[in-house]
Amino acid sequence: MKQAVIVIKLNEAIQKKGVSLYWLAKNSGVPYVTLWNMSQKETQDSISLPVLSRLCTTLECGPGDLLHHVPDAEDKAIVSLMKAKDGTEKAAKKKGARAK
Repeated sequence: MKQAVIVIKLNEAIQKKGVSLYWLAKNSGVPYVTLWNMSQKETQDSISLPVLSRLCTTLECGPGDLLHHVPDAEDKAIVSLMKAKDGTEKAAKKKGARAK
């Protein structure tokens, strides 16, 4: 299975807040099993926006405190392609400006 590109940093967030998954489940209304699955890298595959909102509200944080982008090889290839294309477009614009 492909490694997740977005990692849910739930464990870090609850440690920073000094609470447990049980406390978070009780106070956020998100089922404990859902939170446990989100806390395990092997079972992280998605998060719904309503759940993300409840977690942010309960933990008094923002989505960026719970989510982390980890670029994979495909992401890096896309960035390289965009940079190459951007460089080509800039070079073409310079040539066009010189021709005038």
